[in-house]
Amino acid sequence: MASTYSYNLYEEAQILLAAVRLFRHRERRPPSIQELAEWSCFSIETVHHICNRLQKIGAMDRIRGAFEDHICLKDPMQVEALREVDESPDIEADVKKWKEQRAEAIREVEKKFSGDSLRREKEDRFSKIEEKLRKGGKQEAPSPLDALFRKDLGKKESS
Repeated sequence: MASTYSYNLYEEAQILLAAVRLFRHRERRPPSIQELAEWSCFSIETVHHICNRLQKIGAMDRIRGAFEDHICLKDPMQVEALREVDESPDIEADVKKWKEQRAEAIREVEKKFSGDSLRREKEDRFSKIEEKLRKGGKQEAPSPLDALFRKDLGKKESS
């Protein structure tokens, strides 16, 4: 039976710490992330998230192995710092923010590919071509070698 109650970060951390303690007592070894997920009935992603948070505050330590990580308690009293923190995920706010960003990106794309923008870009190209034709097509382009070798090598510098 799936629970509809949602826990805050502090409660989830307490459940995970209890799962570590019980697993260690029964199995006489530190649990892996997968085993913690099974014992706490949380998803593996949730266990990873909580373990990372607990590791950052110093309540838990992670022993990295070749195939899996094992979790050990370091200073469980550090979890009390999470009691004041109310970081319940606000999915509605995240979805609203994402929709606003998406709408802004769509407006930018529409602006770029609108008929007005394309018409102005086409007019700019034609005006540049007309300007080159009026000059007779003879326009001296700067040579990249001019930057390396000065054109006035034969002249003496007046300093």
